[in-house]
Amino acid sequence: MSYLQINKLKIGYGNNIVLHDIHLAVEKGEMIALLGPSGCGKTTLLNALCGFVPVRSGTISINGRDITHSTPEQRNITMVFQSYALWPHFTVAQNIGYGLKVRRVKKEAIQQRVQELLKIVNLEGYADIKVTALSGGQRQRVALARALAIEPEVLVLDEPLSNLDAKVRLNVRHEIKALQKKLGFTSLIVTHDQQEALVMADRIAVLNSGRIEQIGTPEDIYHRPATPFVADFMGADNCLTGTDDGGKSLYFRSVDVTIHAASTPPAPQGLVLEGVIEESAFLGHQYRHRVRCGGQLLLADSPQFWPAQTPVVLHVPQPALHLFEQPL
Repeated sequence: MSYLQINKLKIGYGNNIVLHDIHLAVEKGEMIALLGPSGCGKTTLLNALCGFVPVRSGTISINGRDITHSTPEQRNITMVFQSYALWPHFTVAQNIGYGLKVRRVKKEAIQQRVQELLKIVNLEGYADIKVTALSGGQRQRVALARALAIEPEVLVLDEPLSNLDAKVRLNVRHEIKALQKKLGFTSLIVTHDQQEALVMADRIAVLNSGRIEQIGTPEDIYHRPATPFVADFMGADNCLTGTDDGGKSLYFRSVDVTIHAASTPPAPQGLVLEGVIEESAFLGHQYRHRVRCGGQLLLADSPQFWPAQTPVVLHVPQPALHLFEQPL
């Protein structure tokens, strides 16, 4: 049996079912990302794991111990919140050691553990500084250190980087992943950011309307989406419907499209479409073009700017194409 096992989990509020028959097995030392749009049930699953919401049916166990109906304090699961939830009038050391103090750990042991964690999260010398004086990235490290202080069996992170600016977020997500590998803690992280999930997770569970659509490695989820929803959510921003393959729909990413002049069409392998440039947007490292192909508008990225009304030919290699049955 896996270290963390969730079987046939069902969560609801009144007549509203939020999670349907959730199965999830997490190995010890593994980081799983719960990925999906707002309202898909990601945070509800974390809250059920922590004991904050009641379970309608199904079971949750850690290391063979059934915790389905245990109180939050009996579970030894710690959550890092989106808002950090730090005590503003406490110092860094007081925040990190708070959980240990509540557990009546001796003062000397708390001080030793706090110093260990300050070193781990690269905040040595910050022990006596109020958290209100820290940057967003530093506060996130304090929240992480506080969560790790009590040595939880499972660490859950609810969109922990969403309050950080883009540059800091890029750094902190690598720091958290490196820390997870170094310490080997078991964790689940909720995010709606595909790039964040790809970078941080050992495996990704994509949720949609309270159900898990696909579980797999980042490479599997990105290159081999199992459903149209997963393909679209993972960036396959083009969809051709009513193709010649028995009325199926074809998904592919704009980054996988190559634009050719109409006078020099590509070899026919893969998907080849004739079209006309409608408009372009500069993205910094490339241009994103809207191309009308018959009755459909498609997106195609290129380092070259193609003017509006230019006839072009689009080419997508076979491995970049994802073919699905159209839903009834």
